[in-house]
Amino acid sequence: MSTTEQDIIVVGGGMAGSALAYGLAGKGRKVTVLDAPTDTNKASRANVGLIWCQSKFLHLPDYAKWGFISARLFPALTKELEEISEHTIPVNYLGGVIPVLSAEEYASRGEYIDKLREALGEYKGCMIDRTELERKLPGIGWGPEVCGAAWCEEDGVIDPLALLRAFRVALPRVGATYRQTLVYDVQPHAGGYRVTTRDGVFDAERLVLAAGLANRRFVQFAMPDLPVYPDKGQVLLVERMPYVMPIPVLGATQTFGGTTIIGFRHEHSGHHTRVVPSDVATEGQWAIRVWPELGKKRVIRAWAGLRVMPEDKMAIYSHLPGHPKVTLVNTHSAVTMAAAHARLLADFALGGDLPETAQGMTLKRFGYDC
Repeated sequence: MSTTEQDIIVVGGGMAGSALAYGLAGKGRKVTVLDAPTDTNKASRANVGLIWCQSKFLHLPDYAKWGFISARLFPALTKELEEISEHTIPVNYLGGVIPVLSAEEYASRGEYIDKLREALGEYKGCMIDRTELERKLPGIGWGPEVCGAAWCEEDGVIDPLALLRAFRVALPRVGATYRQTLVYDVQPHAGGYRVTTRDGVFDAERLVLAAGLANRRFVQFAMPDLPVYPDKGQVLLVERMPYVMPIPVLGATQTFGGTTIIGFRHEHSGHHTRVVPSDVATEGQWAIRVWPELGKKRVIRAWAGLRVMPEDKMAIYSHLPGHPKVTLVNTHSAVTMAAAHARLLADFALGGDLPETAQGMTLKRFGYDC
């Protein structure tokens, strides 16, 4: 067993861990990312890739603001990542829509947007009627029930695998080390922390835990459990069609390759990741009502994935109780928040303060002293 000393180790190389490691490397620190070698169970591989801020988190206005802050940081970040990694990242910053199928739903969503605008102080979105929706997305033959949509100009869509690949390629080019290995254990050691892996022992002064649901196991040296749970989503992939959706449609989003991903379920079923066709049938039926052309196409694949869901659905950015040099990152919005993670969290992981908007997102809200 060999020991490698680092300034900071990031356990978990998915979207959240890679983004924060990129930001830490930009501070000139010696960073190593340790990531489990798997091709199948990454959250990014069960993700549509929406950069989505609209019509959510009225009850958590700071988290809603945090999403908008991140969305505004994305264009500069993706440009920089493309230059460093030399990989193209397909992305559109053209807004996003949520189609509605009744006058009642139109009114209800409009009321929610009005309340969100009041809570946030600003909100670059509104309800649009069917005529305006057809103007924004003229290539879609909307179903007869579609009477309009919620619209927000600050939303977008990105290829999540391309974004993750760009982070992976960029990390060594900005001085970080990315290593695929199984992490067995994390423990305090000699004033710092020791991470035991399949490939040896890694020691560091500071530690970031960004391993999704596995964080529940890794935090046990400091606390008995973590208030996060697996939130299952199931999706259907529809065969390729001509690309007509530069503005994403929530629930039935066309990918840059022309396929369409349907799905918006949230299920509490533990770590069960089998697809249950009857449970996703309602999403398929809804999608056909919105875009009838989908009903003529083949479903070519279906799969399920687990979101990392904090109990109150707000991100956790926190030091561990009694361990100010250990930073915990858990969020179900890792794509939307990737730019904020890359640009705004590094100082906190190095001992500084959280950005003002995120200061209520620590474990203190669950009663922990951290």
